[in-house]
Amino acid sequence: MRFSDLFPERASLLRVVFGTVLVFAGLAAALVTIMARRQNDAAIAGAAAIFSLLIALLLTIFIVPPLARSARVEVANLDFPFEPTSGGGVFLVIIVVVGFAAWNTGNNLLFLVFSLLVSTLFVGWIAARASLRDLTVSARFPDHIFAAEPAPVIVTLRNTKRVLPSFSILVEARGPTGEVVKRRKRYAKRLLAYFSYVPHRAAAEQRVDQLFPRRGHVLIDGFELSTRFPFGFFRRRRRLRARNVDIIVYPKPEVISDELHLLPMYAGRIPSLRRGAGHDLFSMRDYQPQDDLRHIDWKATARSRRLTVREFTSEDERRITIVLDTRLPEASDGEMQERFERGVVQAASLLKHFVDERAEVRLVLGDETGPFGSGVEQLYRCLRRLALVTAVSEGESNAVELQIAGRDVVEHDYAILLTAAAPGSIPANVWRTSHVIYL
Repeated sequence: MRFSDLFPERASLLRVVFGTVLVFAGLAAALVTIMARRQNDAAIAGAAAIFSLLIALLLTIFIVPPLARSARVEVANLDFPFEPTSGGGVFLVIIVVVGFAAWNTGNNLLFLVFSLLVSTLFVGWIAARASLRDLTVSARFPDHIFAAEPAPVIVTLRNTKRVLPSFSILVEARGPTGEVVKRRKRYAKRLLAYFSYVPHRAAAEQRVDQLFPRRGHVLIDGFELSTRFPFGFFRRRRRLRARNVDIIVYPKPEVISDELHLLPMYAGRIPSLRRGAGHDLFSMRDYQPQDDLRHIDWKATARSRRLTVREFTSEDERRITIVLDTRLPEASDGEMQERFERGVVQAASLLKHFVDERAEVRLVLGDETGPFGSGVEQLYRCLRRLALVTAVSEGESNAVELQIAGRDVVEHDYAILLTAAAPGSIPANVWRTSHVIYL
């Protein structure tokens, strides 16, 4: 690993100091060369000239490339509505060379070639502007998107021009990244679709797969249309505002390991010795006005000559609590963050497993307790919370103490705790009421 990667601020400071020293050394060498020539001292003048060339070479090798990269970044942050391509850069160099040659020689043929090259740029500019004019974009994202899983997006590009079609249109989505550079928000672009041809007063539609590599929140507040039509020398851009689209990327559930299948999971399968809405017969009794008529046993009624109803056993509705400890050690590094992300994925996997088992589940994130529920809607509600969860330092939360062994988790419920805490630091009351998984 390079020094500049480990200490970027010190590397930039050393580069500034080194460049300043080289510049002053070059000025001193130039002054020495001038003074030596005035005194007709050829040896000192030659040595100073060679020293000046060495300084210029060092500046070219060590100072100019970083300055060029930073200038390129600054120009990219300015986000001009046009951008020259590599072919366009070569074309501009040819125009400058031909123009200088025409001005230097006064050759009419060179002036004619120069005017032809400039007119080509003008025609390309007008054609690109006409191709991007009067276009509208719409994109339909799916309701539920999972990380690292292709999500189908339908992109529609409509051309409202009366006569002219549009050619070679690239559609990108724009959204803020949350970073601020020199009091300006930094925006990220996401490639959506490419349309080679859109007729006038018509629309073109494409179904593309978008891949979101990480869970979290993605905001799209506009679109960017760009084209290199007709010559490819410049890429002209046009931005369109859009309603803010909040996309929540869920963590993708995985198949849980075999040992987790052995957890006590018999939701709705154990008949208990109490009345309820089950399927097994509990007892027979006389009819009461509040009883359901469907529970009347007509054969028993005929034998006893009075209305008799059936009572059924209640089924034990197993409830599962998934607890994700959001604490991380204060000096957590990238490895701890990766372990926390694995914990988020594992929590999502457990939720999906128990929902598929038709259990009632709830999700506890730190000191935030969610309600019990079952079914697909409960799964999506919990995945949405997991998509937005963030880790906190160990001193800011008492997540392990949470409500596992307290008032919120009753004794017959089962809790699964996922934590990055060190083994042996879990309280005994938590061990008695939960299954602990160390991240």
